Amino acid sequence: MTWARPAGAHRRRPKAAEPSLLAGLLVDGHGARLTPSHAVKKGRRYRYYISAALITATGRDGVQNWRLAAREIEDCAISILIDALTSPPRLLEGPGMSGMPGDQIRKLLGRAAGLAAALRRSPEERAKIVRELVEQVMVDDKRIVVKVRYRVLVSGDLASRASDEPDASTIELTTAVDFKRHGIATQVVLPGLTQQNQLSRCDPALIKAAVRGRAWFEELATGRARSLEELAKRDGISRRYILRLIDLAFLSPRVIDAILEGRHPVALTATRLSGFDLPLDWAEQHKLLAS
Repeated sequence: MTWARPAGAHRRRPKAAEPSLLAGLLVDGHGARLTPSHAVKKGRRYRYYISAALITATGRDGVQNWRLAAREIEDCAISILIDALTSPPRLLEGPGMSGMPGDQIRKLLGRAAGLAAALRRSPEERAKIVRELVEQVMVDDKRIVVKVRYRVLVSGDLASRASDEPDASTIELTTAVDFKRHGIATQVVLPGLTQQNQLSRCDPALIKAAVRGRAWFEELATGRARSLEELAKRDGISRRYILRLIDLAFLSPRVIDAILEGRHPVALTATRLSGFDLPLDWAEQHKLLAS
């Protein structure tokens, strides 16, 4: 096995071949940075994030040194982000969220849905979102903590280039993890996300429909999207489907709160909600959706 030079010189380059998505962001429980590296075996390239001590042979007793399989830890970080961005209860635990007006909360959820969608797209888009949204990813022997920049969620301010300055305020997404040894590397698994979703009373499809409807409406109202056709082509869906969901942007705050907290009627599914001819009068909405 031949070890190559750590990829620090290629840090934060989203268009590099097979880039290290968490370069400069991943640290251990003591705050020590994990460095991108790779190995070549039988012509195949394997990527890792490793503790500095494994490079310099200066390990200390009692300190965990890591050689993490890069794809697994990167996929875990993306999964944690998408889970949080599409799970309003987690987002609303952040600093300053408790006193935020309902209309601002709905805007925030729309932005979060847009970021989650971008994280599922091309590697270039995913790298850009991670660089702007994530302050740090910490891994220890029991958990992963992804620190998300509060500014980006609240204002939607994605800078033109990644900033290396620490953000004044972050939201910490903490998830329990298990580790499995595979060859010389350690793989990461996330049992916590599946269990958390199973225990949730919320209907993810219903929340997603409401959030997408609001997000699409805002894109059209602000001019970020020029037409329904543009949205449909970009997101790979039909114009008719967008029209069905855009009406959900006018749901009353009371209905939105019930959906986010899982207090809506069991029979109120995303399909049923999007099929209603919703009245603009909130009192009439309450009567219709409660029936």
